[in-house]
Amino acid sequence: MQIVPKGAFLVSTRQLEALRIHSIMGSALALLLIAYVGGTGRAQISSAGSSADAEADKALAPLTPRSRIVLPGVFGRIDHFGYDSRRGNLFVAALGNDTVEVINSLRRIHTIKDLEHPQAALYVQEFDKLVVSDQGGKIRFYDGRSFNLLKTVDFAANTDNLRYEPDEKRIYVGYGAGAIAMLDPASMTRLSQEFKLGSHPESFQFEKKGSRIFVNLPDQESIGVIDRKTGAVTKWEVRGATTNHALAFDETSRRLFSAALQPGKLSVIDSDSGKVVATLRIVLGVDDIWFDTDRKRILASGHAGFVSVIQQIGPDRYELIANVPTAVGGGTSFYLKSRTSEGLYVAVPNTSHSGSEILFLAVQE
Repeated sequence: MQIVPKGAFLVSTRQLEALRIHSIMGSALALLLIAYVGGTGRAQISSAGSSADAEADKALAPLTPRSRIVLPGVFGRIDHFGYDSRRGNLFVAALGNDTVEVINSLRRIHTIKDLEHPQAALYVQEFDKLVVSDQGGKIRFYDGRSFNLLKTVDFAANTDNLRYEPDEKRIYVGYGAGAIAMLDPASMTRLSQEFKLGSHPESFQFEKKGSRIFVNLPDQESIGVIDRKTGAVTKWEVRGATTNHALAFDETSRRLFSAALQPGKLSVIDSDSGKVVATLRIVLGVDDIWFDTDRKRILASGHAGFVSVIQQIGPDRYELIANVPTAVGGGTSFYLKSRTSEGLYVAVPNTSHSGSEILFLAVQE
C-alpha cells in the first residue's frame, strides 16, 4: 500500500484545475501554474522525507549485527583476540578448545593446535610475530605468515594478558601470583626486569603520554599503578572491585573504566587521583571493554549476552544508552576500525552442537 502525503494529494487536485485553465487561458499560463504548484508539492514531500529519515536515525541502535563467522568443532570458553592489520588476520584464543583460530574474510583459514588453554594472542607487526600466552605458563612465538612455532618461553605460572610497547620494543605479560614481566620480541627472550604486584594481574593499559601502567588487581580490590621509569608500584583502593577484570583508558579525559564480572558494574576512576568519580550498572560478566574515542562511547561485552553501550557526557557523567543483544557467553570482544568497516567482534562459544561463533556488530553513526 502506498501512503500519499497530504501535500501530494493537494498537488494532484491543483494540477487538474490547472489543466482546466489551460483550455481557457492558453498553454503558457497553464504551464507556469503547474510548475509552481508542482514545485510546492515536491518541497512538501522532500520535507516529509527528511523528517522521517531523522526519526529513523534516532531509532538506530549504536551497534547492529552485520556478520557471523562459524567455528565448527570449537568448544569451550573463548578468551582474548589479536589482529594482524597487514594481512587482515583476526586471532581468537579458544581457551577451552586449546587452539588459536585464525580468521580472514569472515572465515577460518588456520588453526594453531596443542596449546594449554590459550588466554591471549598478540600480533607484533614490527617483527611479524604472533605471541600466545596460556594457563600452562608458556609464551609461544609463531611466524606471522606461516604460523610455524619459533620458540617457547616457560614462565611456569599462568601467563595472561599481553601488550606491546612500540617505543620500548617490549612485550608485557601479566602472569602468576602476581607480576608483569617483559620479553624482547626480536630475540624472543624473557628480560630480567619485572614489576611485582602481590596478586594476579588482570587487564592493564599503558599511559601513552606518560610512563605509567594501570592494572586491575581484583584480589586486592585495587588498581595498581606502575611507573615504568622508576619501577615504583602504588595501589588505589576500589572497594568492592573483587571481580574487576576488564579495563580501558581515555587518556584525554584522564579516566579509567574498570568493569566487574559480577555484579554488572562499571567504575570510572580519575587516573590522576585514583578517586572513583562515577559508577554505573551494566551487563553482567564483562570480560572486555573498549573506549570509542570518536564517539566518546564505552563498549562493554558481557557473558550475560549483551554489549552495554555507555555515552560519556563529561569526564564524570555517563549514561547507559543501549544493551545490544549478542548471546550468552559473549564476554570477550575486539574493537576494530579498518578502511571498510568499524565495529566489535564478539566471541560466542558453544552456540550449537557443532561449535562456536564470532559475531561482528557494526557501529552505527
